[in-house]
Amino acid sequence: MKNFGINSIKSFFKENYKYLIFFSLLAVLNTFFLCWSFSTNDLPFDASFIIILIGSIILEIIFCILIFISKKKEWKIEKTFLILGLIVGFIYVLALPVGRAPDEESHFFRIYELSTGHIVSDISESGKPGSIEASNIEIIRDFKENNVSYSEILDNLNVYPNNEDQTFVRTSAYSYNIFSYLPHTIGMIIGKIFNLPLLVTAYLAKMFNLVTCILILYFSIKYIPFLKKMVFFLAFLPITMQAMSSLSPDGLVISTSIALISFILYSTYVLKTKFSKKHLGILFLLCLFISMGKIAYAPLCFLLFAIPKERFKNNKNKLLTIFTIGLIVFLILLVWVIIAPSLQSSKDPSTQISLILSNPLKYVAILIRSISANASIYVSGFLSGYLEWFNIVLSPIYIYSNLVIFILLCNNASRSYTITRVFKNLSIVIFAAISLLIFTTMFIQWTKIGETIIDGVQGRYFLPIALLVPIWFFPIKKYNSKSSLAQYSKTLSAKFQQNYYLYGFLVFESVYAITAIACSHL
Repeated sequence: MKNFGINSIKSFFKENYKYLIFFSLLAVLNTFFLCWSFSTNDLPFDASFIIILIGSIILEIIFCILIFISKKKEWKIEKTFLILGLIVGFIYVLALPVGRAPDEESHFFRIYELSTGHIVSDISESGKPGSIEASNIEIIRDFKENNVSYSEILDNLNVYPNNEDQTFVRTSAYSYNIFSYLPHTIGMIIGKIFNLPLLVTAYLAKMFNLVTCILILYFSIKYIPFLKKMVFFLAFLPITMQAMSSLSPDGLVISTSIALISFILYSTYVLKTKFSKKHLGILFLLCLFISMGKIAYAPLCFLLFAIPKERFKNNKNKLLTIFTIGLIVFLILLVWVIIAPSLQSSKDPSTQISLILSNPLKYVAILIRSISANASIYVSGFLSGYLEWFNIVLSPIYIYSNLVIFILLCNNASRSYTITRVFKNLSIVIFAAISLLIFTTMFIQWTKIGETIIDGVQGRYFLPIALLVPIWFFPIKKYNSKSSLAQYSKTLSAKFQQNYYLYGFLVFESVYAITAIACSHL
């Protein structure tokens, strides 16, 4: 029995020594970055440093054990993602204080008023959008403005909304509708039903958002016929994890956008029957949540035209179904614009719109100048270079590594799979259209009149459409309804789908990002 145990250990090390060396190097790297974070934040190397160091090592060991278990038991990639994603995401929820994600305090106030039945924000006498709420919920705004510490959060955990002292609480997120915050609002309503403290309710709303996004991405990885590792990678980026574990609607937009692309690929290359009502319902809900979440991503719905006519009764039925879905989504969006008078209080965009319409070449010049001047910032932001309110800057070592991984995943997929011409062309056009909408929206809403560089565009805005990028490089093959998925890919074995180096890198990067966040709130 003793020899059997020793032999098992020897066999384990012999089989996994490369992984152990790789994970050990990442652990050493994370320890170095932890020291660097303490140094840059002028923190003393005291008990707090020891606690965070031990905590990070424990997390790394737990994640390594989970990875080796997934390898031994041959978990499918979606199961590995679900378990690792929930654990890592839960830690992000706790590590990231409420109000520290971009615009999170405004999202909190909007979710709070939705949970009280204010589907549409009120307008105060001074023209500010918001609603009458307990005055002490403004503590969230203080958390954002003063870079709250964990001790302050603990001190305020027993604070309940003071409904006896109410005031008008303004929010700049008044244009967002209930679809943008559905999981958050459910979490906050449950917190109110059980009369939980204010901050506990906020963290519960964050948790509901995280679980919803992780589940959506789990099914995306499960059903997408290829690009499984790309979805895993995009979902595990620290900037994505921050969005999913915050009160921002970005996490839901990212996950539903990836889910729509995944479902259309599944419909094209896996599903061999005609669409049922369930399939059509999924398509409708995904298009609805994407368009209502952030209208700039609505062009993603045009990917429905890439679905082969074999999924419908005939080509006429395909066009009728797609236009029906589009019309219903458009009408719901139109109703929201009509019933939301607060939208009328936004900044007058006529000057910027006039410039675009009267001198489109000048706007194109501004667009090109903005991209050339800020391309590195956009790429770095997309690859998680900046967290929270851009006050946490991650090491270029991880950022460049993310870039290399993204390129390698695109290259590997392009050598293994094919795509139809329609899908490939649509992916390029839709990416360009959404990118143009993002820049144009920020030019109209955020850029000062007379500026020659578009302000406010961030790399994270391109996460919902990042899954389209590898499709650009796929070789084209005409769709054949009688062919099997195997003819479109070289291999789809479970072993091929796994990459334990990738899993290890991403979870160790998450530990690094979490410790960087923690150091800024001690």
